[in-house]
This record gives sequence, C-alpha cells and structure tokens, in this order.
Amino acid sequence: MGTELQRAGLEPGGCGELWSVERPQKLLAIHRAYAEAGSQLLLSCTFGANRFILGRHGLAGRAAELSRAAVCVARQAAGDGRWVLGDCGPCGGFLEPTGQIAPAELEASLREQIAALLEAGADAIMFETMSALDELEMGIRVARELGAPCVIASLAFERRRSGFRTMAGATPEQAAKMAAEAGADAIGANCGTGLEPPDFADIARAFRSACALPIILQPNAGQPELVGGQAVYRLTPERLAPMMTALAPLAQVLGGCCGTGPAHIAAFAKQLA
Repeated sequence: MGTELQRAGLEPGGCGELWSVERPQKLLAIHRAYAEAGSQLLLSCTFGANRFILGRHGLAGRAAELSRAAVCVARQAAGDGRWVLGDCGPCGGFLEPTGQIAPAELEASLREQIAALLEAGADAIMFETMSALDELEMGIRVARELGAPCVIASLAFERRRSGFRTMAGATPEQAAKMAAEAGADAIGANCGTGLEPPDFADIARAFRSACALPIILQPNAGQPELVGGQAVYRLTPERLAPMMTALAPLAQVLGGCCGTGPAHIAAFAKQLA
C-alpha cells in the first residue's frame, strides 16, 4: 500500500492514512486494481493509523476516524467474495522499560484503532511488520477482547549470523509460539531487511516447527534501491511469480509487501490458479 500510494502521488514522509478522507477515490482505485488482479484479501490503509504514528503528523486525535474511513474504502473495492483485513502496524517505539511507552498508553491506542476497524466492518485484524513480542502479544489480546473474528500476527525479520530475527531480537520460533499461545489465528512474515522471497521458505519452516497455525507470507518485490530519492524494487512480476509459487506448499495465504503491485499479484495468481 505504501509504495502504491507513492506511485499515486503521496509525497515522501506524507501521511497515507489521510487519503481515506482526503483522496478516497485514489485510494479506492488502488484497492480495485488489486481486486481485479485477483487479490482475495485487501488490507485497509491503516498501517500507521495509531495515535503514536499519527502524532508525528499532528493527527493523533483522528486515529479512530481514519481507521473507520479506510475500512469503508477497502470494503467498496472488496465487493462479494473478498475480505478486508484491518491493518495495524507497530507503534514506532518500545514499551517500558526498554523504551518510553507506558503499557497503558499502548493498550489505549490499540483499543482505539482496533475498535474502529471492527466497527467499520473489518473481517479480521492483521498486525504487520511487528518486531517486539510484548507489543504484538498485547495487540492480539486486545483484538480478542474486542471480538475480532480473526487475528493475524505478521512479523518482519532480518538475517543475522544467528539466523532470522526481528529488529527486537525475536526468532521465528519464539514469535510463532507466542502468537499461538496468545490466541492468534495465523502467523506470518512480511517485508524484512535483506530478505529475498526464497528466504521466506526458511521462515515458514521455522514457524511450522513451533506451532500449527496457518501461515501467511508476504515478501517484498526484492530489496529496495534508492534511485533519485525514490525506492525502486527490481523484481518484476515475471521474476517474482515463480518465487511465490514455490512458497505455496509452505503457506496457506500468499501476498506481497513493499513494491508488490497489482501486476505482481496477477502474475502469481495466474500461476496458482
């Protein structure tokens, strides 16, 4: 969603969440392009629609409004037979004592955003690009308490000498075990630093060794390269499609993260048909 917003005119560092109320037709066009390409799940434009991230834009008080509006736009594009996932990204900091965010503050922010997403009709809550297990565990608990019909926990990993770990140091096995015990319905990996699509196969196997939850994999279209101040993703639809189909035996849901446009979805949806 972020890279598609930028292609549609969002300035670097801009608040894409505002498009749900300021440019809803442009946002709707992005969702419709993915739906027409074969996407069965559409993610709401709410990755940063929490009071911490919105506060950087002076919009902390509009988290619920923007979350509801974004789900409504996605729902228009979804039509019949597709699902809308209410997207929740990390708060951008760490809980005390590692960081400076009080648990009560984070919980209040999560409740505000998740409640708004569910009120607007999201079919599931998806935590994306998560790193800290304490934040993710709290999010899963809050979503469950608010009656989310489905909760997906997806993390971003990087390759280290010790193996795959999140920025906060969690392994795929630790994440999967925690997600299962906390009550998530699926475990996943998306984005990632220095990872190519084939790396997600190893992450999926690590998940499976630790839990029996369905797995969702969303790699980037390769690693970004800065060209003229813009992020460029080099994996074309033709190159990405066979990499994605190779992941199919290891996951129940496949999708794309940064740089993965509708043409990429169409290419591997055709191969999976």
